[in-house]
Amino acid sequence: MPIHVSTEIFEDLVRDAIMSLPGKFLMKMENISVIVGGSATPDQMAENDLQPTDILYGLYEGVPLTERGGYVPPLPDIITIFQNPIEHMSHTQEELENQIAITVRHEVAHFFGFNDSETEEMGLG
Repeated sequence: MPIHVSTEIFEDLVRDAIMSLPGKFLMKMENISVIVGGSATPDQMAENDLQPTDILYGLYEGVPLTERGGYVPPLPDIITIFQNPIEHMSHTQEELENQIAITVRHEVAHFFGFNDSETEEMGLG
């Protein structure tokens, strides 16, 4: 049976996952917001060439650091961690925390310019 926690607890787990990142990455995470959402919208799915039956645990929206040069966008980049699909696939607190950590690392890797195949090679499926 899937696990369910309050939004506040889920946000705390996301915050913990971010704070567990190595300091050298945290220091470079400027102009980025990390938020919790329920599930991806149909537009978010379509913009990422995903079908309605696909599962999206997290989403990075912005300009990766490797593509910015000296330019810093005026609005922050956004990482959204989707609570509903992560809870749906998690049956224990440990699974929930692990999937949140993997998703956060995966989306942060996109912020740093890694593509999906590179994140797969790093074990951030």
